[in-house]
Amino acid sequence: MKNLFSILTSCYIVFALMACDKSSKPQNEGVSTGSGLKVAYVNADSILHNYKEFRTQSTTMEAKQKQAEDMLQAKGAALEKEFNTYQQRAQKGTMTGKEMQAQEKYLSNKQEALLAERDKLAKEIMDETEEINKRLQKVLQDKLQEIKKEKGYDFIFSYIQGGPILVADEKYDITAEVLKELNEENASGTPTGDSTGKK
Repeated sequence: MKNLFSILTSCYIVFALMACDKSSKPQNEGVSTGSGLKVAYVNADSILHNYKEFRTQSTTMEAKQKQAEDMLQAKGAALEKEFNTYQQRAQKGTMTGKEMQAQEKYLSNKQEALLAERDKLAKEIMDETEEINKRLQKVLQDKLQEIKKEKGYDFIFSYIQGGPILVADEKYDITAEVLKELNEENASGTPTGDSTGKK
């Protein structure tokens, strides 16, 4: 459970890799290369940190994870308290053999149920994270296709620190434009939303 949010972030990096500089930089139109190709790039790190819908979903999933962890921790502490009480009674000799056997079975079943609940919650959060990732990935891909068609780009590359593109000329950077359009659509409640109301 403790690594779920980092998994969420990793999932979003996958969608961000399809896109990649800083939103505060001047807006560019992309540039035709000497070969006649018109290319541009977006900075994946900037998309990841400045796309409002991603930040909203990250905050929501982080809160869900913490809520689940707190609940499981509370139940685990209660179970531990029951186990300690049982041990004290057993050591004092105030329980019969049958009572001890019954209590051990009860505690064992309760522990198994808690572990099953933990796994169920983890799967639910992972599944929801994957669904969010797919939706935002599609939104981003659709937006890039729209910009590619509108501006006549042959290629829109992704630039990310540590990625295969080591350096890039800022004149090809259209990150600010992509972010502006993504965030404006999100604010107007258009493509980034889920028609089912699911977050």
